[in-house]
Amino acid sequence: MPWRQEDEVRVQCYPSGKSILLRVAGYVLIGVGALLILLCVPGWAWLAIIGAALILLGVLLIRK
Repeated sequence: MPWRQEDEVRVQCYPSGKSILLRVAGYVLIGVGALLILLCVPGWAWLAIIGAALILLGVLLIRK
């Protein structure tokens, strides 16, 4: 029948990091990147982002 698949479905999985050292290095890089973003973005930009989030939250509350 046309809707039945005769072939076996192939599945690919991402390799899981078996090395604890690589996993820790990944977490450290993520933390350093987040810290750099927090320290390098000026205060007015954070205020603009918070303002936009508040406007979006207000619009969502009005629509409900």
